[in-house]
Amino acid sequence: MAQSRDDDQLAGRLVAVAALGLVLIIPPLLTQFDRPDRVFGVPVLWAYLYIVWAVVIGLVAVLGGRSR
Repeated sequence: MAQSRDDDQLAGRLVAVAALGLVLIIPPLLTQFDRPDRVFGVPVLWAYLYIVWAVVIGLVAVLGGRSR
């Protein structure tokens, strides 16, 4: 029984991370970063997308590492 509850909690957390990732890449938010400025030679929009991608992967890794 405890295994099922742990799996349900993990699934819920993974859904929350997916929802966060989706919210961070919706077009109204992306337009805030679509400008000609550059960060270390990379356009701001691309830097933002890579940071969001890395954060989502990091969160999934942390949750997956704690699950068992």
